[in-house]
Amino acid sequence: MACTAPDYEQVLASALERYRAGLDPELIELPERAVFPYLIPAQPATARKSRVTGMLLGIPAPCYVKRGRSVRYRLADVLNWMSNSESITSTAAGRS
Repeated sequence: MACTAPDYEQVLASALERYRAGLDPELIELPERAVFPYLIPAQPATARKSRVTGMLLGIPAPCYVKRGRSVRYRLADVLNWMSNSESITSTAAGRS
C-alpha cells in the first residue's frame, strides 16, 4: 500500500473549519506546506529561510513549533502575523 502525500489545501480547509466552529486557534497546528503558499504568499523555501533570518517578506517572521523533525505553525500565530502586516496600496507607498 503506497503512502500518498497529504492534500495541503484540504488540511488547511479542515483547520479553518474547526476554527470557525469555535476551536481555539492556539490549539490548531498546521504543517508548513499548508501555510506556505496557501495562507502566506511565499514558497516553503522562503519560510525555511525566514526561520534562520527571523524575517519574512520584510517583517518579523511568524513563530513556529518543532514537533520532532516537522515544522508546524499555530493558526493563531499565522493569523496574528497576517493581521499585524502593514497593508500598502502601491510600491510608492511602500517606500515611505
